[in-house]
Amino acid sequence: IKGTYRVDVDIPADDWINITKFYDVLIFNTGHWWGPDKFPKETPLVFYRGGKPIEPPLGIFDGLKVVLKSMSSYIEREVPSTTMKLWRTQSPRHFDGGEWDHNGSCLSKRLLEEHELDSWFDPRFGGVNKEARLVNSVIEEALVGTDIQLLNLTYMSEFRADAHPAIWLGKKDAVAVWGQDCMHWCLPGVPDTWVDILAARILHYFKQGEG
Repeated sequence: IKGTYRVDVDIPADDWINITKFYDVLIFNTGHWWGPDKFPKETPLVFYRGGKPIEPPLGIFDGLKVVLKSMSSYIEREVPSTTMKLWRTQSPRHFDGGEWDHNGSCLSKRLLEEHELDSWFDPRFGGVNKEARLVNSVIEEALVGTDIQLLNLTYMSEFRADAHPAIWLGKKDAVAVWGQDCMHWCLPGVPDTWVDILAARILHYFKQGEG
């Protein structure tokens, strides 16, 4: 082991712990930090509770389950019931032929067909893009019984294998310069639709008098 990364499952992050009662809308997400490629065995995440490592040690997805359960419980307890609470699902990647560091490419110029989605993203098929649906399943489980609403942007984005930036930068050497960027999206594009959906959800929430 070269080193470890500590995760305290019962201590909220400082950057949002003191603002929970200020905003009318709070949107949470997990980011792209919950794949085994981010924290291999040589540099694992180590989960702590009460200042001590959890024993036996948790794998990355079991650790994520504990983190999300703790976080959702904290949100339910500390955030006013009038605040609109949303949890955004994962943004999918579209690597083909391997991971970003194992000769994977992200150069598609076409939308995927609906019948192709499971072969690209369903964890049962073990593909390189399975992380989004795996993490989403953990998020959905953690939110059961809470008033935190799921903001599912994953499914619509799975179709857009053509919408990542590297090949659309207007340069012949774009991939050489910028790499196989399969995490970000072209602008304007997919994120604009996310914003439209979010705006509609917020307007509906407050028009219904829920907030």
